[in-house]
Amino acid sequence: MPALTPTSLPAPPLPLSAELRAEVAYRRARGASWDAVGAALQLDADALRRAATTDPLFAAALEREWADAVREGEADALRRLRKLTESEDEQVALRAATVLVRYAMEGRRDEGRRKPAPPRTPPAAPKAAPTAPGVRDRSGRTPPPVEPARVVPMG
Repeated sequence: MPALTPTSLPAPPLPLSAELRAEVAYRRARGASWDAVGAALQLDADALRRAATTDPLFAAALEREWADAVREGEADALRRLRKLTESEDEQVALRAATVLVRYAMEGRRDEGRRKPAPPRTPPAAPKAAPTAPGVRDRSGRTPPPVEPARVVPMG
């Protein structure tokens, strides 16, 4: 079996710098392979992949870039659909308009589902029972007020 030889490309610095992490996440979120990312950045692809795997901040950076890539794709698709609604072909224009309307309706429906529930407020504390003025015990003193019984919610 032949001996493994290290690649001629340098390994990335560990831990990944913020700039390198962002660049790798950007390229990976847009579909670039590890080999393509390594070649573009002139770094060893396997070492770069291992560095990203062990970087505690890489997953969050990749998620942000993935969300950006999805939003960009969505915006591009909507732009193309809007352009198709201006088509001379009536069927093409109608189909594009139908897709846009369906998209808008589903977005509104989803917005209603995403609204957070109003915060639950704890029940109000029971009000203290009023003490009757002028009530005195046998010694002639007014007794201290009696605390109301505490209500403990079940479950």
